[in-house]
Amino acid sequence: MNDMSDIAVPTKDEERDIVTQKTRKCLLCGTQFASEWAGERVCKKCKATAAWRQG
Repeated sequence: MNDMSDIAVPTKDEERDIVTQKTRKCLLCGTQFASEWAGERVCKKCKATAAWRQG
């Protein structure tokens, strides 16, 4: 029997991250940013603004 304990198998979350991480254009300021998931369309800089936090 083979000992496969040394082989790293990605978890479902890691697989999802590999597939969905992309450079996207922010919907507010238009700059390119590293999106962490498919639904993230606003950059962290814009999310830090008072206008974003107030809705």
